[in-house]
Amino acid sequence: MYAARSKITNLEAKIATMKGKVEESQADKERVEAELNVRGENRDKDLAAKDVEIAELKRRLFEAHEKNESLEIDLEAERVKAETAKEAKIADVEARDNSTSALNVAQNNCAEAQTIVDTFVSESEWMRSRGVTAIANSILNATELAEAVAALMDAARAVGHRDGYLECA
Repeated sequence: MYAARSKITNLEAKIATMKGKVEESQADKERVEAELNVRGENRDKDLAAKDVEIAELKRRLFEAHEKNESLEIDLEAERVKAETAKEAKIADVEARDNSTSALNVAQNNCAEAQTIVDTFVSESEWMRSRGVTAIANSILNATELAEAVAALMDAARAVGHRDGYLECA
């Protein structure tokens, strides 16, 4: 009986030891589960923060993409404006060159016309001062033409009297 009692006591001690180990294992299990839960919660929080960060980055990327498209449109508009200004400048240069050429031609024509006018003025002055009268008098007073002039004047008087002109007499 003593041996049985001793065995029972040993077994009870082993049972108590095992219960302690089971309780210890249960505590370790609970502690590990708590750590895993904390880690899971932290991971969930990290994932939620990462999701928020990803959403913010996507929003920024979308804004940057829209801004880039807007800038590309603005750049194309500026290119068109610059090309139009360049074409207008070329047209202005061509128009200025044409105007300059036309002005030079007009100035040359004006100078030529002025030369001709000056010649006509000097010749008309000469004709007024001595030309027409001198030529008419030299023709009328030329001795070799005296008979022809006298016959012409007689014929003019005769024609004038026949037609009723009294001034020819």
